[in-house]
Amino acid sequence: MKKISSATLILFLAACILAGFTACDKLKMTNLKANKHFKTGNKFYTEEKYKKAIAEYEAALQLNPELKSAFYYLGSSYIMVYKPGDDSEKNKEYGAKAVEYLQKALEMNPENKDIIQALGDINDKLRNFAEAEKYYLQVQKFTPNDPASYYNLAGFYNNNGKWEQSVEMYEKRIALNPADPEGYLYLADFFQQKRKWDDAIKNHELRLQKISETALDEKEKTDLLSEGYYRLGVVLWNKGYQTPPDIMGPVERLQVVEKGFEALNKATELSPNFPDPWAYMGLLYKQKQIAEPLKVAEYEKQYKTMIDKFQELRKRKLASEQFLKELAKEK
Repeated sequence: MKKISSATLILFLAACILAGFTACDKLKMTNLKANKHFKTGNKFYTEEKYKKAIAEYEAALQLNPELKSAFYYLGSSYIMVYKPGDDSEKNKEYGAKAVEYLQKALEMNPENKDIIQALGDINDKLRNFAEAEKYYLQVQKFTPNDPASYYNLAGFYNNNGKWEQSVEMYEKRIALNPADPEGYLYLADFFQQKRKWDDAIKNHELRLQKISETALDEKEKTDLLSEGYYRLGVVLWNKGYQTPPDIMGPVERLQVVEKGFEALNKATELSPNFPDPWAYMGLLYKQKQIAEPLKVAEYEKQYKTMIDKFQELRKRKLASEQFLKELAKEK
């Protein structure tokens, strides 16, 4: 058997080492190029130039399919260019690619809350409601004490006509911190949108109670109470305005009106320069005209008095705001 000389062996080994270094250098250069595309994609993403970002992220992944972060940002970019309700093939492709890349991102990072949230969002937009709900519920498991997760789910259920589940989420949000007035405000607003006036009134009253019990400084508490009584007065006016006379009789209408006056008067007592309550007190006099048609002329005068007061305070407020703007410019 022919022996390999020492010189030949050295040359062979050197060639192998050189080939190895060359392969490593090529891989290193490829990854560097991928990273450059990824950074450029991030720049476009920040600038909200999502189509340009997509081109960069796709180039990055073509060079380096193991660049994990690129899958999430690519999927998120496709979400941003997707337009709900557009049935064009191109738009459908955007939606499908958003799901595809986000699912790949989740496979690589199954505990990433942002990816799961994004998958919930795109499935919601695609009207894949069962899938969207699945992902939104997963997000909530990461942050069981975060009010935002309950608001997101409540909004999702509301948008899809699942009102009982929506109320359940708002109530769970309140249960996180029953002393927090804002939880009651969200639920009151929900009931107001659904024209469930008594439920809205109840939650506004609960909110006012919680504001009164908070350890806020006096000015902040006064401002919040004034705003809270104003909101309550608006709902009471809405209850009368949105309910036809054949459903709400004169006696009940006057009771609603008087309760509205009581709330709005408290708002003005707490914040004498707050213009908006006066406008709604004027509108309440319109409701009194419906309940007591024989006193229309008297109530019309009261209506005009309230509107004049609103306009006067509104002008003062606008003048004050303009003065502060001019003062800020001079500094």
